[in-house]
Amino acid sequence: MRWYLPVTPGICSGLGSLFGGCGLGAAIDVLERVTDRPVVWASAQYLEYTKPPSVVDLDVHIGAAGRTTTQARVLGSVGGTEIFTVNAALGERDVSEEGQWVRAPEVAPPEKCPPRELRYDPGLTIASRLEQRTALDEPGTGRTALWTRTPELLEVSAASLAVLGDFVPLGLGQAVPGDINANSLDNTLRVADLVPTDWVLVDIRIEAVARGFGHGHLYLWARDGTLLGTASQSAMIRPWNWER
Repeated sequence: MRWYLPVTPGICSGLGSLFGGCGLGAAIDVLERVTDRPVVWASAQYLEYTKPPSVVDLDVHIGAAGRTTTQARVLGSVGGTEIFTVNAALGERDVSEEGQWVRAPEVAPPEKCPPRELRYDPGLTIASRLEQRTALDEPGTGRTALWTRTPELLEVSAASLAVLGDFVPLGLGQAVPGDINANSLDNTLRVADLVPTDWVLVDIRIEAVARGFGHGHLYLWARDGTLLGTASQSAMIRPWNWER
């Protein structure tokens, strides 16, 4: 019931600390292994920063385990200091009803979209492991969409969607006129239908910025328009520090 996550540059943000989506993704992977059930939803609350070469202890706690559903949580800590908490529900039910009532935006395929331009050298961070192409860029509207893939991953999983679901801060940077940096307070992933796809469309929709915080949702689409899942976040906003 205890797992370990070594913090390396490859799972860190551009500021050198553990990328929140990677923490959530690790917790999801651990929960699915321990319970032998797929994640339905998982929500992370980020409490502290941690940097390489720290090691995060991932302690699994099963709250309730029924015939088809498990409720559980993971506490991520370093040296006794809690870094993040993840609550989740896991399970799968044999029900015939299904449907999808939202639609992906009409954008060009990834092969016809330009590469995303970064404001900094990604070095060996998580950004260096993602290939991203800008599909929708409308500054000031709160809408941004990126085709994204991780060449080293062979299939879509709930854990990989957790990483891609941590890009609401990117949308915040596009929504407001000034240069800002945004740090996630939370990340909630809801998994819909995990179908095979080589690219994932990260469709970011910012709802509001107020009192120094920003709020938004994103939709994760397969190339064929299947909804893989959704994510939502709130983030702290501060002016971008170019020297840092």
